[in-house]
Amino acid sequence: MTLREALSQVPDPRAHNRQYPLWGLLALILVAFLSRVDSLRGVERFARANPHLLPHLG
Repeated sequence: MTLREALSQVPDPRAHNRQYPLWGLLALILVAFLSRVDSLRGVERFARANPHLLPHLG
């Protein structure tokens, strides 16, 4: 099983009008935390500093 397959199985409690897939958000948070980011605000900064990763995360 790939990481994407595993994260895709996580139930999404958000409304149906979501903009990004939950597995992509979870993968972004995981990559950011593995890069020593320690807050959700830091995840946002990480995503803005690494836009080349976003297409790979849905």
